[in-house]
Amino acid sequence: MMGRRRGVGVGDERGHDPEAAREAALRLLERTQRTRADLARRLREKGYTQAVASEVIERLAAVGLVDDAEYARAFLAARWGRRAAGWRRLEQELRRRGVTSDDIGRARARFTEEQGGADEVRLARRVVAQAARRYAALDPRVRRQRLYALLVRRGFDGDTIEQALREPTEATEP
Repeated sequence: MMGRRRGVGVGDERGHDPEAAREAALRLLERTQRTRADLARRLREKGYTQAVASEVIERLAAVGLVDDAEYARAFLAARWGRRAAGWRRLEQELRRRGVTSDDIGRARARFTEEQGGADEVRLARRVVAQAARRYAALDPRVRRQRLYALLVRRGFDGDTIEQALREPTEATEP
């Protein structure tokens, strides 16, 4: 086949070879940190059986080369504050990448501890401040509705949104 490099054919004996699968997984991990789900999917795409992929991933996890909680913590560190988004949205993105709720919870706790707290209200206020000019000419009731909808789309929960809209936006400066 032309388009497949280093791939393993579906009926190929190598599809059952744990050492070849381990090498393929290590090559994938050289490029970037990956979740268990992503690594399993990529190994299956390369033609390795589910059993072989699972065995390899367990071995790599045992030595710390695959760690979904660490992946999630690094993801949160990279995304937090860059483009203001609430916990809900960040957690959804991690779940889409195959990270379990338990791993997300551990990552969030570790990330929050490293940051000395993670002020979601401050992020929501930053979004409000950024949108203030765009919505300045609107009726106050309509402006509040639009800001509320914007914050929901960004993944902020209702309590956080209420706090952000209730408290003055001038307090957004660090």
